[in-house]
Amino acid sequence: MNDTTPNSNDKARRRARTTSPQLQGEVTFIRIPVPPLEAMNKNRPISDLIKAQLKHIQHAESARLPKELRDGRLPKDIHTEAEAASYIATVTRVLHPKGRKRSRTRKSS
Repeated sequence: MNDTTPNSNDKARRRARTTSPQLQGEVTFIRIPVPPLEAMNKNRPISDLIKAQLKHIQHAESARLPKELRDGRLPKDIHTEAEAASYIATVTRVLHPKGRKRSRTRKSS
């Protein structure tokens, strides 16, 4: 077989995806500042972004859960960040009862 066959190209592509690039030169560390305490405001009105997220969560809730497991709140009834956080946490807990998937740790050889 020569190197131009589709099979050899596929192998090369797979090999390129599985090998990580070697970093060369200096590594730059980026400092992330701690947000100020006044950044957290549970009584702040929700933004348009949070309103859109609430609509998506409510759609997932109504599409995936039977009526007896639904929270019952509607996005139009949620006005503060605290209410939004509570609703999102409640629905997420029911939709994902086992929590997030844990990544497998690699055994060093």
